[in-house]
Amino acid sequence: MNTQFFRFDLGVRSLLPKWRGLLNRQYIRDDLFAGVTVALVAIPLSLAIALASGVEPAVGLVTAIVAGIVCALFGGNPLAVSGPAAAMSILVAMVVARYGMAGLIVVGFVCGALQILTGVFRLGRFVRLMPLPVIEGFTAGIGAIIIIGQLPRALGLPAPDESHIVDVITHIGGLIHESHADAVLIAVGTMLLMWFVPKVSNKLPSPLIAIGAVSILAYYLAGADLALIGSIPRTLPLPTMPNFSDALADSSIFGTALLVYGLASLETLLSSTAVDKLAGARHSDLDQELIGQGLGNMAVSIFGGIPVTGVIVRSATSVVAGAKTRRAPIVHSLVLLAVIFVFAPWISKIPIAALAGLLLFIAARMMNPEKLLNLWRISRSDAIVYGVTFFVIVFVGLLEGVQWGLLAAFAVLALQVGRTQISEFASDHLDPYYFELEGPLTFLSSLKIDQLKSKASDFDPARGVVINMKKMTEIDGTGAEMLFELLEEFNKHGVRVVLKGLKDKERAFLVKADAKGQVANMFSSSERDTLQILRGIVDLASLNRLSKGLQKYLHSKQPKYRELFSKLADGQSPHTLFITCSDSRIQPNLITSTEPGEIFIIRNVGNIVPPFHRGAICSEAAGIDYAVGVLGVREIVVCGHSGCGAMKALHGSDPLPKELHCLAAWRKETLRGDSYHKLPKSIGLDQVAHVNILHQIESLRTHPIIRVREEAGELKLSAWYFDIPTGSVEIWSPETRKYEKQSAHKPVKL
Repeated sequence: MNTQFFRFDLGVRSLLPKWRGLLNRQYIRDDLFAGVTVALVAIPLSLAIALASGVEPAVGLVTAIVAGIVCALFGGNPLAVSGPAAAMSILVAMVVARYGMAGLIVVGFVCGALQILTGVFRLGRFVRLMPLPVIEGFTAGIGAIIIIGQLPRALGLPAPDESHIVDVITHIGGLIHESHADAVLIAVGTMLLMWFVPKVSNKLPSPLIAIGAVSILAYYLAGADLALIGSIPRTLPLPTMPNFSDALADSSIFGTALLVYGLASLETLLSSTAVDKLAGARHSDLDQELIGQGLGNMAVSIFGGIPVTGVIVRSATSVVAGAKTRRAPIVHSLVLLAVIFVFAPWISKIPIAALAGLLLFIAARMMNPEKLLNLWRISRSDAIVYGVTFFVIVFVGLLEGVQWGLLAAFAVLALQVGRTQISEFASDHLDPYYFELEGPLTFLSSLKIDQLKSKASDFDPARGVVINMKKMTEIDGTGAEMLFELLEEFNKHGVRVVLKGLKDKERAFLVKADAKGQVANMFSSSERDTLQILRGIVDLASLNRLSKGLQKYLHSKQPKYRELFSKLADGQSPHTLFITCSDSRIQPNLITSTEPGEIFIIRNVGNIVPPFHRGAICSEAAGIDYAVGVLGVREIVVCGHSGCGAMKALHGSDPLPKELHCLAAWRKETLRGDSYHKLPKSIGLDQVAHVNILHQIESLRTHPIIRVREEAGELKLSAWYFDIPTGSVEIWSPETRKYEKQSAHKPVKL
């Protein structure tokens, strides 16, 4: 086991220099200001979230104080501020309702321990494997539950006996006539101030201003029966360890702790990532952040608090206020501690309706219908997953909502990954029928295969069928069996079939699975193989090859290159001039994996480069001048190849057919000039091709524009040799003075 990779020291060794930096006076003013600002925002938020979580409001302040210090010291993001989060409040309330405060403390402690283990074993990245629609649906569902749950408090009504949304709505309907106007005005006033204050300035602590303003008005204007927060202790509770013996009586508590762990960790990592983006160049250590959160949750539990996460609202406030180090969240906690000692009597007079109004405003923003509309525009399937998660959370339960959301997400993924597309391309009545299969061939492909099978009797046996399977990603036993049934159906109607483009792995699999041994004779790697298989029934198939290729380009490639072509319409800026032979087996874009606009190509018989002659009329020289002098290419590649017919014509002595007058004249002129280096007849043709490439490089250097650019380091000349039997490429090395075969570099797995 690699102990250096794992963090059994909880990251303390790497944190020690950062802790020492807290004593440095640099940025102390920025951190103090940011910490005080965040504290002013955190006071009302902590009280409100505690209220929504079903615990005493004072618990929210205790939670924020402890988490703010511990998570800041041990966390992996120095600017993150941790505390109670609105997104967790309903889940916490569910735990409190089911297991009581003692059970909640156990849940928080277990959650923290799991987070520490996740960070120690560096598994933080896997926590983020949660589909975005599930996260968004969960957040919106929590927002809806908070809104419904806080309406009784906003109306001044007593809390219902049951927390289910239907029970709450029924409760409100039965008591709506008993609503208190004072409570309604306070809640509405809080929401209006939460909306208005940021319009004036984003730097103002809008939650504190909203709660403070309505609390002052309520103190002087509201009736005596208005519900208030009540007594706030001026000291932190004494730490006590969770009572695990009682928790063991109900094993389901650990499943609930696992859910709290997952959602709290996900919320933390999302918040930390958002803080990175907001802060600019900083990058969080997500594993260390989980260790910090775990220690924070364990410490909070010992002090009787509720589970915490990294909170984006407080973290963003800290960054915007100018925080520079982890001192800012620590200052925030110290300010909260001071508030408890000094202002507890004032806090106790905050109306419950004001906190309800604050929660209603936050929950409305959590619902954010624009996200659903955006998902619907981008992906209907994602919007469905969002909807499933939202409705199940709201009307059934949190755990069920997450489960059904994940189930819907995986179902959509299975359908997308397993989806098979079969496209039919229009063809001339003399050509074979042409189909293209894209995606995996599995049991999910049965409908598509059956659809094609039903057409078998309509096909003309005199034409044959070509199924291009180049884009098939995988095949399983069921898919192979369905393919064999399709081939059997075609065979029954006398239709010959070609399976084109299969990779070696898929070929071997089909041959092994084919009990009748017929499929091996249907494989094709090229158009030539296709014509060979269909020989005797299709004689004119090659005549419309370009037409079929054009249709394929228009169907699948033109849309992908539309944006590139629109940019290239204004001009070209290739990086390389590629000079090669006219031989049909040499495809420069295939060899170099380049796209339109990248390489300027000159092709001729034998990749010959005529030496420079002033005033000479030569298309190759004109192309070289244009590529180097106008387009400014920075590299020239001369690429020869094995089995070159031009080298055979120049090096050999066999007479050419009399009717090839132009070829004979070309050979005569080339041999008479200095663009070809004569070699002894004993040298093999491929060796001649190797030497010829180097001779053409020297011919290039006779061109003044090339010589000047190369000497200035602005142009590079390269000699390539393409070996056709193996498809490999050799490149001349000036250092070793020999051609070196190029090998594929294995990608590094991240």
